[in-house]
Amino acid sequence: MSSFISYISRNEVEKGKETFKSYLIDEEEEENDDELDKRASAFFQTDLAPHMLPGERLVTEADSVLSFTPFTEKKKGISGKLFVTNFKVCFLTADRSSYEGPSAKRQRNKLIRDTDIPLTNIDAIYQVVSGKRRKLTPGTTVSNITKYLELHCKDFRVHTFGFKFSPKDQNKKLLNAVVHHAYPSKSNLLFAFDYGKSLPKQDYLCETPLYEEVSDWELELNMCKCTKWRVSEVNKSFDMSISLPKLIVVPGVLFNTDLMTASGHYVEGRIPCWCYTHKNGASLVRSADLIPDADTKYQDVMMSAVQMADQRLGKPIVFDLQEQCPSIKDVQQSFEKFKELCLIETKKDFLVQDSSWMSRLDDTEWLHQIRHCLKCAREVADTLHGKKRTVFIKETDGRHYTCLVSSLVQVMLNPKCRTQIGLQALIQREWIAMGYPFQRNGGLVIKEGGEEVPLFLLFLDCVWQILQQFPSAFAVSETYLTTLWDCASSGLFETFLFDSIYQQTRFTSDGRSLRRFRLPPVWDWSRQFNSSDQTIFNNPLYLMKCNVNLKKAIQESKRKVQSSCRKMDRNELYAYMLNNMYSDDMEDEDMNVILPEYAAPVIKLWTQCYVRWQAPAQIIGGGNPSMYLQQCLIVEEIIHLQHQIELLQMKTQRRTVVAPRPQSDLIFSVDMDMPTSTEFLTNTVLSSSFPFSPGPSKEDQQLLLTPISAYLVNSAIDYDYRNSDD
Repeated sequence: MSSFISYISRNEVEKGKETFKSYLIDEEEEENDDELDKRASAFFQTDLAPHMLPGERLVTEADSVLSFTPFTEKKKGISGKLFVTNFKVCFLTADRSSYEGPSAKRQRNKLIRDTDIPLTNIDAIYQVVSGKRRKLTPGTTVSNITKYLELHCKDFRVHTFGFKFSPKDQNKKLLNAVVHHAYPSKSNLLFAFDYGKSLPKQDYLCETPLYEEVSDWELELNMCKCTKWRVSEVNKSFDMSISLPKLIVVPGVLFNTDLMTASGHYVEGRIPCWCYTHKNGASLVRSADLIPDADTKYQDVMMSAVQMADQRLGKPIVFDLQEQCPSIKDVQQSFEKFKELCLIETKKDFLVQDSSWMSRLDDTEWLHQIRHCLKCAREVADTLHGKKRTVFIKETDGRHYTCLVSSLVQVMLNPKCRTQIGLQALIQREWIAMGYPFQRNGGLVIKEGGEEVPLFLLFLDCVWQILQQFPSAFAVSETYLTTLWDCASSGLFETFLFDSIYQQTRFTSDGRSLRRFRLPPVWDWSRQFNSSDQTIFNNPLYLMKCNVNLKKAIQESKRKVQSSCRKMDRNELYAYMLNNMYSDDMEDEDMNVILPEYAAPVIKLWTQCYVRWQAPAQIIGGGNPSMYLQQCLIVEEIIHLQHQIELLQMKTQRRTVVAPRPQSDLIFSVDMDMPTSTEFLTNTVLSSSFPFSPGPSKEDQQLLLTPISAYLVNSAIDYDYRNSDD
C-alpha cells in the first residue's frame, strides 16, 4: 500500500476568500513528478520577502523548498522559499498562518522571527545526497544535487529542508552561501559589523552597568565596603594586557608602576584582580599563572598586598582551577557526546536514544562536569564564608574557569547576584569585562584548530542547578537563563560577541575613518521582547518571599493566627505553616548565603534548555511551566485579596482615595498601555517546553491541550484588569 504525504499547500482564492489546499505525494510513484513540479511552481507565484534588519542584505534564495516538521519522518511539512542573507537563513511560505497570527505559542522576538535561523546560531551543516549524509565545512565542495539540508543549531534545534522540487542550480548556490556565511574567518565578516554601522548613532541607556566607567567599579567597592582597594586605569591603553579591561581593581598599596612591572611575569599580563569582598572582609581574587621561569617574588608581592587590603585575615588560600575543575578538553568531548543526545529530528532516532537514555546521558559525563564545577565553587565559597579567608583562584590564562568559579561563588554568597540586574552585572563584570573569549569559544568566527568551549553554558547550567535547590532565592526564572543562552549565539549584541574589550574597541572602528559605531548590549531586553514577554523572566516565589508588602501581609497574618486561642481549622493551619516557611527564613541573615549540594543524585538535566524542541519528550500540560504558572497564580491571588481588603477598609473608614491595584510583573499582569494579556493566555497552550517550543500541531492542540487561561477558571483573579469593576 502506498504511503501518501502532504508536502505542498497551494494558495487559492475562491469567491474572495483565501483557502489552502493540500496535495498528496506518493513517494513510490515518480511518474507524477512533472505534474507536481507544475503545482509547486504555481504555488510560488506569490512574492515573498524576508524581514530585514539594518545592514542586512539578501545573498541568494531557492524556490519550492520543503520545510519538514520535526519528528514526522519527513512526511509532514510545508513548501516555501528559503532565503540566505548575510545574517540568517529564513524560510517563508505563502501559508502565513503557519508562522503568524494572533496565537502566540511562545516568546515573540522582535529581531529574530520564528522562521529565522541566525548564521551565528548554526553549529553544523549536513547535506544528504542519495541517502548519504555528510557534514559541510569551510572549503567543502557541495554536490550539484541536494535532497535534504540539515542545520544543527546551538540552541539544540534541528531544521531540515527538502529540495525535491527546487531548481538544481538554486539549491547548490544556496548551500554554498550557507556554508560560506555561517563560517566566517574574520570578525569583520560577521553581520554585526554591517548591523552596527547601519544603526543610528546613539548612546545606549542600560540599567545594567557595563564597567566602562570608574564609577561603576567604585560602586561595587562601596557595596562590598572595600576601603583598601582601588580602581586603576593602568591598562587604559591596553599596554599591560589586551585581554583585561581598561579598568581593574587592585590593592590600594600598589602603584601603577608596580602593576606594570608585575604584569610581565603573568600569562597575558593578567595580574591578580579583585572580584568580590564578602561581608566578613574576605576577598575573592583571580589571576593567570606565572609565565615559565618567572620570578615568584612578584606573586609574593601581589599576595602580600592583597593580605594588607583584607585587614590581615591571614595568608590567602590559593585554588588552582586546573587541578580543581575538569580539563577544557574533557568538557569539549563531553559536550560533543551530549549534543548527539539532544540534536535529533526523527522519531526513530528518538526511540533509539530513549530506550537507553539514562545510560547514554551518563556516558556523556555532562552532568559530571556540572557537578565538579559546583563542587569547586562550593569549596571556594566555604573558604570565604566559613573560614573567613581570602581566596586566590588561578589558571593558565585566567580567562576560563576563573570566570565560571568567581561568578558561581558570588551567586552563592551575594543575594544581589540573584536578581536580574545583579546577575547581568555579574556576567558583564566577570565574563565580558574580564575577557572571556566568547567569539572564539562560541565558534562565531572559525579559526584553524579551534573548537567550541561551552563554559558559559556550563555556568548557566550550574546556576540553574542552584535555582532548583533554592527556588525562592532567585528573582529570575529558568526561562530567563535559557534566553541568555540563546542570546549568546544571536550575533546581534556586543555583550557576547567579542573575546575582549580590546577586540570590541577595534571591531567598532569603521576602517580608517574616524567614525565609530556601537552595537547595543543584550541587557536592553525591550529591543527583543515586549513587556508581556519579559514578565516570564520573573520568579513568583522570589516575589512572595522578598516583596515588602507581601512580607508585611504574611507577618500580620501570622500574628493574628498566633494570638488566636481557638483551635485552627485546616486552612488556618496551612496558612500558619506557610507563614513560618517564609517569615522565619527571611529574618535569618544566613539565608543570604546559599551553599548548594553537589552530590550526583541532586544534579538534574536542564530539560527546558536541552530538549525543548523534542516534541515526543514534551509533557502535555505539565512539567516546570505548569508549576510556574500555578505559582504565578497564587501570588497574583494574594495581591488581589490584599487589594480587596484595602477597598473594604476604605468603605468602612469612608476614605475616598485608595492606592491602585498593585502589579506583580508576572505573566498575569497587564500594562494598561499595552495590549491585554487575555489574548496571549487564551491562545497559548501549555507544554513542558513553554514558552519556547511551538508545541503540537493545531489538530493535536484541539484534542489534547487547553489554553493557559483555563488555569484561571476557578481562581479569584481577573487577569484582564481592564475589565475589573473595582
